[in-house]
Amino acid sequence: MDLVGKCPPDPDSLAAAADRGFENVELYLRPEDLNDVASTARAVEDSPVDAATVHTLHAHPDDERPFRRSDDLAVRLDAYLVVHSQYAQHTHVERLEAYDFSAPYGYENNPGASVFHLQNLVLDRGHDLVLDTAHLFMSQPDYEAGLTDLLRENGDQIRVVHCNDATPTVDGLAFGAGDVALERTVRALDDHFDGRVVLEVMPDAQADALSRVREWVA
Repeated sequence: MDLVGKCPPDPDSLAAAADRGFENVELYLRPEDLNDVASTARAVEDSPVDAATVHTLHAHPDDERPFRRSDDLAVRLDAYLVVHSQYAQHTHVERLEAYDFSAPYGYENNPGASVFHLQNLVLDRGHDLVLDTAHLFMSQPDYEAGLTDLLRENGDQIRVVHCNDATPTVDGLAFGAGDVALERTVRALDDHFDGRVVLEVMPDAQADALSRVREWVA
């Protein structure tokens, strides 16, 4: 597993991610980051970390500009594009496909999306899945079995995993602040996944998450 941090693409945040022990990050985009894509790309290129993944701006699926500009940034940085928005459901995948992304990309599973739903609307249509373990926990009663089945049966379509803690109703929590069996989750990833794992917690909790994951897989 390649353990990845997460931060906005400004110089201070990128330097702080390096100080937390990361060599690679997923970029969390804000609207201002896409006003001048070339300038944002230069800020990342001049930083001490590399952009492994770029998360699309949270935009309405019919709003073409932020999706195309997120894709442009990913291409400039030779990064993987995580296609996800709180305003888009997996029933919008075909609408998003019309943007003809140039970067390699996958669709992140939404909270509430079961394995059955993801198979029908994402995987069986030939798309990559960015697997968010907390979102799966919120969606799948047999979470650990569902996680293992996805990794075993669809591993060639999963190149990026998001990992954080969650309750049945809240995700994005620091490690240990929710109900997910995180050590078993990480061990399942270590056994069945060979790709990037984004520790998708708030910046002040990322160093702790990195330390825990390294201890669990040591």
